[in-house]
Amino acid sequence: MTALESPLRPADADIDYALCDADQHYYEAQDCLTRHLDKKYKNVVKWIDVEGRTSVMINAKQLTVVPNPTYNPVGAPGTLETYFRAENHSGMELRDMITMQPIQPEYQNRDARIARLDEQGVQLAWLIPSLGLGIEEMLQEDPESGMAVFTAYNKWLHDDWGYDRDGRILTGPMISLMDAELAEKELDRVMEIGTKMIIMRAGPVGNQYGRPPSPADVRFDRIWAKIAEAGIIVAIHAGDAGYNKYLGDWGEPTKYMGMKSSPLTEVLAVGTERPIFDMMAAMICHGLFDRHPKLKVATLELGSAWVPELHRRLRVAFGKTPQLFKRNPNESFREHVWVAPFYEDNISHLRDVHGADRILLGSDWPHPEGLSTPGKWVGDFVDLGPTDMRKALRDNQLELCGY
Repeated sequence: MTALESPLRPADADIDYALCDADQHYYEAQDCLTRHLDKKYKNVVKWIDVEGRTSVMINAKQLTVVPNPTYNPVGAPGTLETYFRAENHSGMELRDMITMQPIQPEYQNRDARIARLDEQGVQLAWLIPSLGLGIEEMLQEDPESGMAVFTAYNKWLHDDWGYDRDGRILTGPMISLMDAELAEKELDRVMEIGTKMIIMRAGPVGNQYGRPPSPADVRFDRIWAKIAEAGIIVAIHAGDAGYNKYLGDWGEPTKYMGMKSSPLTEVLAVGTERPIFDMMAAMICHGLFDRHPKLKVATLELGSAWVPELHRRLRVAFGKTPQLFKRNPNESFREHVWVAPFYEDNISHLRDVHGADRILLGSDWPHPEGLSTPGKWVGDFVDLGPTDMRKALRDNQLELCGY
């Protein structure tokens, strides 16, 4: 049975069709970085004991994005909903709000995940890295070993989950632009085995070129051309964007600490809204979509609060300097970029400024900052009306995937 013919229905939502979820996650096996790592780079990744807890060192730096990379125990889905809906009226600390649980089979096993998707009424889910989203920044100083680690990770991913085996689960190998030649080589490899999506972090290209280039720099055009012509989805997801270094200019710690936060870091949104705003602005203003008109980008776990402001600034820039653009930048933004809002965002406003056919459902399941089930979010889409609601909850993702 194809995704279009799914009889599934979410039991906890009043709709008569199955959901599509553009942002679910797997929890990696402990050997995800080492199972296929070339022996030449065996010292790049090391598992260590830190005061009785297992952690991982990458390029001699401890991974802090994921406090417990063994994932046992792990935060239960949806336990931080009150925090992210800004309803933490009692002032609980983030760590005290998380309910821990033993790791569940469906977090690491594909067959078990399919069974859980059936229970959730989800016919198609994109599965995104967890630990993998925090490693690129740690590998910037040595692109050769960095790309070797990405290749090892992508091979592990294909082993354990597959890229697209049956139209139910779509995963994406991670591609970094830290070295254009090596990135193209890895892209060619994963394209040969059938990837339909690649994962990138929201953040700048590293500084190994002397001066960090835009992701839309022409030196990367061979990569973008292959992605566009193959119809591969570019899924840009939140992670360690490297923006924490800017916090030091304002008296804040510069080390990315995952769940730890402060009032200023919450306001500046250096892990979500700031980097994706900058990255999309660079892609549009530097002509990436003009040169590659078939390119398709989806932004995941980055919210949508940044979208209206980017449309405003693009509109102003175009009004001031139309001669510097090949086409209306707002039209380019709407044509090429799909957005998965946060559940605390104003989805009706997103529809009004960006279009109903560019909204995706992304539950973040089973992360604690997501929702307890994807269906629990359906009620937040009701104000869109039945037609636009179905687009956002199902049809847009199917169309984006070419189903």
